[in-house]
Amino acid sequence: ARNEADSLIYATEKSLSDYGDKVGAGDREKISAAIAELKQAVEGNDNAAIREKTEALKQASHKLAEEVYKDAQQKASAEAGGPAGDAQDAGAGNDSQSDADQGANGKGAGGSVQDADYEVVDDDEKRG
Repeated sequence: ARNEADSLIYATEKSLSDYGDKVGAGDREKISAAIAELKQAVEGNDNAAIREKTEALKQASHKLAEEVYKDAQQKASAEAGGPAGDAQDAGAGNDSQSDADQGANGKGAGGSVQDADYEVVDDDEKRG
C-alpha cells in the first residue's frame, strides 16, 4: 500500500506540474489537498488510511489524468503522421521498401500501411 501510494504521489505531482494548467483551479486545489493527505497517511502506520487516501487521490486526479491522456493521444497522432512519410522517402531504394510500396498500393496482402509493416517484418525474419 505504501509503495503504491508513493508511486501515485510522484506520478500525480509530475502530472500536476506538467499539465496542471489544463485543469481548473478548483481541481488543482483538490488534487494538491489529496496529495498532502496521502503524504500524511504514508507517514503513519495505518494501511487502511493509506489505501483510503490513495483512492481519494485517484478520484481527485481523474480530470488531470484525462488531460494527460488527451495530450498523449495528440502527440501520438502527430508523430504517426510525420515520420511515416519520411521513412518511405528515405527507403525508396530498399528492397523491403518495395514490398511495403506494393502493400500500400493494394498489390500486397490487404493494402494498408499495417500490412506493409507486417510484410517488412516477415522479410527481415526470412533474411535473419
